[in-house]
Amino acid sequence: MKKEELHQRKVKFSEATQVDYDQLKTRTIIALDKLGHQKFSSEPGGYSLENWTKGVNLLLDDFEEKMGAARLPSAYAERRRELTYWLSKPVDLSSIDNSISELMQNEEEIVRKLHEARTRSSSRIDELRTELAMRSAELEEKKRQLSSLASERRSDSIFKRLFGGNSTLSVDATEDGVEEMESRLRVLASGILEEQKSLRSIDKHSPESPWVEEWRRLESLQARRKKLENERLEKLQLVREREELTASIADMISRVSPAEKKGEGEAASSS
Repeated sequence: MKKEELHQRKVKFSEATQVDYDQLKTRTIIALDKLGHQKFSSEPGGYSLENWTKGVNLLLDDFEEKMGAARLPSAYAERRRELTYWLSKPVDLSSIDNSISELMQNEEEIVRKLHEARTRSSSRIDELRTELAMRSAELEEKKRQLSSLASERRSDSIFKRLFGGNSTLSVDATEDGVEEMESRLRVLASGILEEQKSLRSIDKHSPESPWVEEWRRLESLQARRKKLENERLEKLQLVREREELTASIADMISRVSPAEKKGEGEAASSS
């Protein structure tokens, strides 16, 4: 009875150990999948590649310690060395940075043109408004003069009209001056409206805007730059490499058989 009980205990211990190994593999594979798709923070002090590297190394160290190096195929160690290589390798961003810089310069040139157009239009509106205010004041003065001349003309005696100076000429000249000023004011008001319309058109993306092509070009440049910036971030964060290598290591872990030794496991995986 004692031998049978001992044998049963060994079987139960072996089964329990096997379950622990399976759970270890499952936990590690799930964690690797999450790490392979981990997104980094763009904020200073946020989750970074350094944090990710520390996390994946702790995970694999724990797995190797609990699984036992004798049960791991040599290909596993090779994959881990490859992961370490990619994580330590400097990322060359010179080409993509040059492209982004060129796009930004082109964007700035268009933005500068739009800003200068706004400034010119706004300055012209201010000039026209200043002249309009000045001409309006002059017109009011002319109208007062005209009113005064008309009053004087009505109060003049017949004798003064016959022998005095001719006030009709002064009145006529003043009336002509008023009409000329009123015409100029209409031109100024119309000019202000046109400049305001021109100013609004600068920020319009509609087909009738004279700046529509500049806006289209600017939007195209911005879209291209945004795409390159995303590509740069992916390169900097080794997005593709991290995903592929963690998936490869996870696949290798899934093939590890806890009951097999290192040589047997390699033979089984190669077949």
